[in-house]
Amino acid sequence: MKGDLRILIRGAGELASATAHELYRAGFRRILMLERPYPKAVRRRVCFSEAVFDGVKHIQGVTARRARDVAQADFINRLGDVALSVMPLEDALERWHPDVFIEAAMLHSNWGLTKDLAPLVIALGPGYTAGENCHAVVDTHRGPAVGAVLEDTGEHVIDEPPATIMGYSDERVLKAARDGVFFTQNQIGDEVEGGQRIGMVVSVYSAEDYRRGVPVDGSYAVKARISGVIRGLLRNGVPVSKGDKIGDVDPRGKTADLDHISDKARRVAEGVHEALLGLLAEQDSEVSLGKERAG
Repeated sequence: MKGDLRILIRGAGELASATAHELYRAGFRRILMLERPYPKAVRRRVCFSEAVFDGVKHIQGVTARRARDVAQADFINRLGDVALSVMPLEDALERWHPDVFIEAAMLHSNWGLTKDLAPLVIALGPGYTAGENCHAVVDTHRGPAVGAVLEDTGEHVIDEPPATIMGYSDERVLKAARDGVFFTQNQIGDEVEGGQRIGMVVSVYSAEDYRRGVPVDGSYAVKARISGVIRGLLRNGVPVSKGDKIGDVDPRGKTADLDHISDKARRVAEGVHEALLGLLAEQDSEVSLGKERAG
């Protein structure tokens, strides 16, 4: 049964990729992930979103390949890999007919998710309420309850600050100050010093802006606020909006987790797996009960 279920995952960032990895390793092999044309994942070494650019991405023994359409997605699944596409959500829902929909884009607010999108709908919080706009919510808030399956409500699941490492929290994170396109020559794993430039955001100024006389804020440098190792970084040439996360710096220096799914992401993925198994069990019970009543 596991191998026959069509699982559609919206998003291919860190938590979505960990979820796909967990479910694939558990025997769910018909997986299609949806990502935007310019992914904004920063921990790219552990994100299947990289397949958008490179066509393929390997993460700890699991491979995702980019699919042009649902037919190619089915072909990739038959080959034994996870499929990833930038097709619109509406097309995937209409043409691929998922049995399970997992909302893992981490938008932190409900964009219109409903339980009608698929027979089983699971959301990674915050922003969703189990029993209302989905069948289950998985807690993504760092702490002892991370990965917990919330059976009734996810309203208490809130945004959280970056993890504190060696006393640094917000200082670790690099964010876009204005809209533009991010350019960098640095790579994840590079050592940097506090104040060192790691990239530029070039402002986008259209011909229409010029005709309207819209003032230009100009380009600006993105600088590390602390010394350490680049743990996450947007890909070169990706458009950004004000407030977008561009990267993060680990003050501990070189660590072994740059190419490994984090403990938090793994626990969230295990929570999604638990939620899915629980919902499938409930579904089977309802079917069995219906058969008994019919008999």
